[in-house]
Amino acid sequence: MMEKPNKCITRARARELSVKWWETRGRVIEQSEKHPDVCAVNFSIAELEEYLAYVKENSQNVNDPGITIWMGSYAKKEDKPSLSTVFLSPTKKKAPGTYEGDENNFEENEEIDPYNHGQGMWPPGVY
Repeated sequence: MMEKPNKCITRARARELSVKWWETRGRVIEQSEKHPDVCAVNFSIAELEEYLAYVKENSQNVNDPGITIWMGSYAKKEDKPSLSTVFLSPTKKKAPGTYEGDENNFEENEEIDPYNHGQGMWPPGVY
């Protein structure tokens, strides 16, 4: 059996993070947009594996490739309100000496397209 990765958190900690998001951000978004909003987006393992394989294949000459998960919002349509989403964007390590302090040591890899179109959790709720 594979060992649990070091960065895993408990389900209780995940719930704490979710509650804090709702208390400090979720309610503000709901009040601002005048409707409930998506608070989680699901991708199947197969979808993620396919995208990760695509990124790996196209990152052969990239120093320490990674993925950034960005938050975004779709435009309002006649039959649908503006809802939140996430998209995944490939990254690469910056060259040593090109960043300092708390600045990110990675940058977007603009040679590979980002990934979107997961399924937004509906109705929204706390983890």
